[in-house]
Amino acid sequence: MFGSNKKKILVVEDESDIAEELSVRLELDHYDVVVAKNGQEGVNKARSEKPDLVILDVMMPKLNGFDVCKILKNEKDTKHIPILMLTALQMVGDVDKAFESGANDYLSKPYTNERLIQKVHTLLK
Repeated sequence: MFGSNKKKILVVEDESDIAEELSVRLELDHYDVVVAKNGQEGVNKARSEKPDLVILDVMMPKLNGFDVCKILKNEKDTKHIPILMLTALQMVGDVDKAFESGANDYLSKPYTNERLIQKVHTLLK
């Protein structure tokens, strides 16, 4: 892929080491990556950057991932963007809550790079 043909992925993750790890892995797979450090910044960047995919952590300051997902899925300009929820939460009902808030898929931490990339590829098809 060349230049502007690259798919853009917005990573919304408040833990900088995880955000960096995700960015590096996705860039190795030839994606453009934009990072937001909290939920509100994630909403703002989704509106301005128009990514092809959002990878969204659940537990974050300002707005949690469920709220960010609901906001993006209820706005005309962002509702078509696929959202992959990423969380360490393993509680019963979290997967249901992710899908109820509009997520297209869900990935639990810890995850393998292969599983991450597989889900990214599937959501971007």
